[in-house]
Amino acid sequence: MRRGVSFKIPNAYGSYLSEILRPIEVERYTWLVGGEESYVVGNDGIDPLFQEPTVMEGGPFTDLITHGEQYLIFVDLKAFLNGPITEIETYEAFLSSPCDLAVLIVDSMFVDIYCKNPRMIDHLYEHMLACGFADVTYLTDANDSRTRLTIW
Repeated sequence: MRRGVSFKIPNAYGSYLSEILRPIEVERYTWLVGGEESYVVGNDGIDPLFQEPTVMEGGPFTDLITHGEQYLIFVDLKAFLNGPITEIETYEAFLSSPCDLAVLIVDSMFVDIYCKNPRMIDHLYEHMLACGFADVTYLTDANDSRTRLTIW
């Protein structure tokens, strides 16, 4: 069974988060933001992209990730369409939760996206290939050894 998509992004400043999430209707979701280490680069210097762990509605979240370049080091995002917003720590918890999507970025370049919708997984896979990201593969029950859906 397909769980999601794995790939590598360049270890550089860019708008990678908005590019990664382009196939998704980001505004429709409520986002649980882990508050890990990532930065937004602006005219005034470099500031934290996410100040602290928080819950953000889709509109403000979209505004945040689409303005300016970012440097993503560690990112832990969970998207909820309905239901209570709760931390999801394992793949099994993800499957039984109202969380629809989990985006994990580790060490500035390793990206795993978990998704419950099989058609969305295919769209994400095709999109990441079209973006030219490296090592795009499906995450499956057979090749995914991750047991925790957190970056720590």
